[in-house]
Amino acid sequence: MARPHSTVTQTLAQTAAIDARQKALAALRDMYQERADVTGYDIGFKRVGGLATNKVCLRVHVDAKLPEDELAPSMRIVRRINGFPVDVVASIYKVHRDQGDSQNSYAGTLLSGSPCQRRGANAGTIGAIAIDRTSGKPGILSNWHVLSSPEGADSNLVYGHSTADLPIARLNKSMLSRHGDAAFATLTGTASWHPTLKQLNLPMTGVAPAALGRILCKYGRTTGLTRARVDGIGTYKVVHTNCDGRRKSVEVDGFRLVPQDAAAPHAALSLPGDSGACWTDPDTGDAVGLHMAGEGDDWPVGDCALACHMDRVMERLDLRLATLCDLNRQSEAATQTAQPTGALHLMPGLMHPTAFAPQTAGNSNRIFSVQGNIWSEFLNTMVAQHPEFSQIPFDIEDAVADYFGYGTSGEALHTIILASPEFLRDGAVPDTEVLTREVTFRGVCFRIAEAYRARGYCVTA
Repeated sequence: MARPHSTVTQTLAQTAAIDARQKALAALRDMYQERADVTGYDIGFKRVGGLATNKVCLRVHVDAKLPEDELAPSMRIVRRINGFPVDVVASIYKVHRDQGDSQNSYAGTLLSGSPCQRRGANAGTIGAIAIDRTSGKPGILSNWHVLSSPEGADSNLVYGHSTADLPIARLNKSMLSRHGDAAFATLTGTASWHPTLKQLNLPMTGVAPAALGRILCKYGRTTGLTRARVDGIGTYKVVHTNCDGRRKSVEVDGFRLVPQDAAAPHAALSLPGDSGACWTDPDTGDAVGLHMAGEGDDWPVGDCALACHMDRVMERLDLRLATLCDLNRQSEAATQTAQPTGALHLMPGLMHPTAFAPQTAGNSNRIFSVQGNIWSEFLNTMVAQHPEFSQIPFDIEDAVADYFGYGTSGEALHTIILASPEFLRDGAVPDTEVLTREVTFRGVCFRIAEAYRARGYCVTA
């Protein structure tokens, strides 16, 4: 029998070594999983004197590192397991909560690195523009603790730079588990988007696994553009603190990042508001991880960050990265949608009407008609949110109220109006309490007209 080719033999040996190390890591996790002072277990670079070496070992992370002679024998971490050396890392990993809302209204193209938030909840960063594989609709990907969390619920509206702006998306699905801290919100059509990383204009080309030593970059809402090196890959206990102060520790598979050059001055890698940012390979454009936490107490010369695996997030949420082809298809669909329609039998997905364009009182030649322009814009948005309406001929007077039911129609109308790409261009919309006093669409139109008149617009009914 011929001897195996040397390259094949080497590959098989490397695979066997990796499998053996992974089994040793699983044994280490089983050994210390229940200890309250243990914050993670991974495969990473061994450190000597606080500085990383190129030697790879198994690591146990603890909340505080004490001299071995000060620890009881039962509290000491093993030095070797299954023949592999074990190092100890001192670090506590926690979610950074950012309640910050900008006072300045800002509308711009949504990118990887753009801000996102829910009203009265956490603020964070858009990691990527993604496509729902089931519906084919585009949306934004960020963390569970940014777009959902205990205070959130499905169908919550998501905003961009400020909650004073129009909502940009609606929460669709999320997860907080061993597989990741992630959430996806479907775009409402109020903002344009592009599948690139902010500042670098780097196209997001695909998804790739993390690798030790790999240099990645992200653009976070707070820290801006930062670069870091993958320092460890494993499982980490991330502390989540709710608004009421309750703390919960969640084990998440992912990887740990440290400054690219620990000896050089640098900015922090993780601050409140960075949650949800995408760690990307600047050489390939591959999305590698979703930023979820930070701490860095064991690195006096810098910060550290944690990310969950992007490939696992995309698989679990049934998503794929958006591409320029998706953007082109959406633009073509929007162009077709903008063409006039001769009947009220509209197809779903009409999210780019152009009829609604109120004019200020200073332009007396242009008068805004409530029944004409509002109805067209509202109907298009409603059909996009409720495809079952696409084959129903609506009557301006009472069709909407008949469907939603008197007493709740105003609230339903308010929700649909908030999802409209043109309806709230300048924010003139009454509160839900005002709209629920009306039971017909025409009544709602008059209420909205009053709001525009109060802002100096010429409006006719």
